[in-house]
Amino acid sequence: MKKQILVLVMVFLMFPLAAIAMQHGESHGGMSMGGSMIMLQDIEVDGVMASGHMLDTREKMAALGMKETHHFMVGFMNTEGEGLSDGVVALKIQAPDGSVGGPIRLMAMNGAFGSDVTLDQKGMYKFTIGSKLADGKKRSFEMSYHSK
Repeated sequence: MKKQILVLVMVFLMFPLAAIAMQHGESHGGMSMGGSMIMLQDIEVDGVMASGHMLDTREKMAALGMKETHHFMVGFMNTEGEGLSDGVVALKIQAPDGSVGGPIRLMAMNGAFGSDVTLDQKGMYKFTIGSKLADGKKRSFEMSYHSK
């Protein structure tokens, strides 16, 4: 029951983040990035819940001559339901062909962490999110996404 409540609280906290992502275009020439929200898994590790989301931005990014296809976001919450927004977070992406890209530092953005990424293959992507939040403890979260 406690886990279900945490997930619900994370969902309600992430709605403002979705709105921020929709307005993300301000850093890309003032254009709204549009696209559809993709919900990833919620993963709990050592008392911290990570909630992942992506925004499909491929059309707007291509119109700007950019290769990135998605905006990746992750938010963190402790077991008391408090958002955790201080720390360092990085993302590694394993593509469907098995290749693994180098770490991408996720920038702090209004209570979450995010970056534009390129997902240009069809198939299963594996995301490894490494974090060192304000408590100083290192945690790793794994999520996946099947691109069609």
